[in-house]
Amino acid sequence: MSRTPPPGPGAAGDPAAVPDHTTGPGGLVVPYGPDGDDVPVLSVYEDPRCPYCAAMERSSDAAIRAFADDGRLRLEYHFGTFLDASLGGRSSRLALGALGAAADEGRTVFKGLHEALYANQPAESDDAYGDTAHLLVDAGTVAGLPSEAFKQAVGDRTCLPWAAAVADAFDRSGVRGTPSLRLNGRSLHAFDKEDRALPGPEAARQIEQALSPAARSEEADGRLSVPGDRLLYEYSRGFTRICDERKHHDHH
Repeated sequence: MSRTPPPGPGAAGDPAAVPDHTTGPGGLVVPYGPDGDDVPVLSVYEDPRCPYCAAMERSSDAAIRAFADDGRLRLEYHFGTFLDASLGGRSSRLALGALGAAADEGRTVFKGLHEALYANQPAESDDAYGDTAHLLVDAGTVAGLPSEAFKQAVGDRTCLPWAAAVADAFDRSGVRGTPSLRLNGRSLHAFDKEDRALPGPEAARQIEQALSPAARSEEADGRLSVPGDRLLYEYSRGFTRICDERKHHDHH
């Protein structure tokens, strides 16, 4: 891990440990897939405690990950922890800290833990990921984990200052809930009209469409309309319903 001053104007305090294999100012984004300025970027906004994120990941992660594994796009993960404030506890924060420790081991290790945490996600109201022992059990299902360095980082909560900075960046991003997917500024649907997570083939179809020459031409010509605050409300009825009912997945 490297050390960097706390992010933000006028910030003070001890330098925070920033995991290796992160990107962006302050290392607040975790990438998976090929580097390069010409690689399309699929930005994924999640909270480790969010059950809708887990539903999406369980349904379509393999299809989405295949695009990154094939070198066709780069996944960039942005994490929030707003559910801790809504529900109490610290599961989102500690899980994000563990993801940071996994990122320090390598991108593949990070992705493995990311998948494991959503595959084994406790009930939303259960603060199980607030227990480091629980996190280490789930990490034990991931190839390469738990290494001694990972166990020490999780046990010492080395990455919690970084996790707080990541969550702060999420709060300032304008994203109003999770999950959210944006491919080069184009929103992708995660759920159908019945609030069911889309299956992998449907997620893949949307990505193929967004990567098509016609879509790329629109982006290059500036003809792609990028919604603002309405984007998340439009991408799925499931999310709209949550927001309308003022549940905690809308963290504002």
